[in-house]
Parts: sequence; structure tokens; C-alpha cells
Amino acid sequence: MTTGTRRPVAVRWHRALAGTDEARVAAAPVLAAAPTVHRKPVDAAAAALGAAFDALPGELRATAPLYVLCRDYGSWAARRFVARCHDPARRLRPSDSVGLETSELVRPYLTASEHRGDCYLLAQLPAAEAEFVPPVTAARPAAVVLDLIVFPGEDPRDADLLALATTWKASGL
Repeated sequence: MTTGTRRPVAVRWHRALAGTDEARVAAAPVLAAAPTVHRKPVDAAAAALGAAFDALPGELRATAPLYVLCRDYGSWAARRFVARCHDPARRLRPSDSVGLETSELVRPYLTASEHRGDCYLLAQLPAAEAEFVPPVTAARPAAVVLDLIVFPGEDPRDADLLALATTWKASGL
């Protein structure tokens, strides 16, 4: 290691929380500035992403990579799709199969914001209790991690969603 050369260290910089249930948002054990409540999961995800990306410096905002932790959402969406397939009173539509895709939760925000950075959908972390830390380096000095937390209801087609977006940046930015 060369003396005088410091490798950037990833630090938490900003957290944004949005959800579809006011009680769950209020009870979430997360420090986040001004959590918001929305009717649709896609709106909650967009609000959390907007607040997280807005916390980045302007020159990094459009290109910082996004990592979406989507295991809970993917499992719930699959159960919801199966319930719709077996519901004789419901006719499946093309949008039902698209609803399985976690990318459909983040696409509206990424499109509207004209985000040009990479987007990674991560189905599962290596360890159950591991916290995902994005590879923030001098070459990629910032990133946003979106964690989608689902609270299924009694009806498999219904769930509450918390979207927690954490902005990471290299120290010194």
C-alpha cells in the first residue's frame, strides 16, 4: 500500500423511508427524514428513491448505481400471482405477469428521473442477517440501496410495503 493514498470508505449518508401503511411507517425502527405514506407500492418505492437520490451531489445523481434488495417482494409477488391464477372469479391480464417483476417498482422512478446508472436486482443476500454494503470506491463514489420489506396480509393478494432507500457515498464527498 502506498503511503498518502487513502481508499474511500463507504459511510451511510442518508436514509429515506416510504410505505403503504401509515402505522407501519410510524412504527418502523429506522432513522429516516420525513417518512411518507402512499397508496401504491410503486409510489412508495419512487418516493424513497427520489429522496435518496436527491441527497447525492448533482454530478453523481444520474449515474450512481442502484441496488434493489427484492427477495421479500419477489416472494410475495409470486404468491399473489399464484392466487390470481387459481381465482375462478378473476381473469388474468398481461399486467398480472408483469407485476411479478420487481423492476416494475423502480422503473417508473428511473425513467422519470432519466437515471443512467446501473440497476441491480438482488434476490437474496449471502447470509440471512447480513447487511448489504454496496461497493463504493473512488471509481464509483456513490450508490443507493433500496430495501423492499413486505408485510403480507391475510389475503395473499394484499400486502403492506416499506421501501427503505439508503444513500451511500465515499467519505470526503
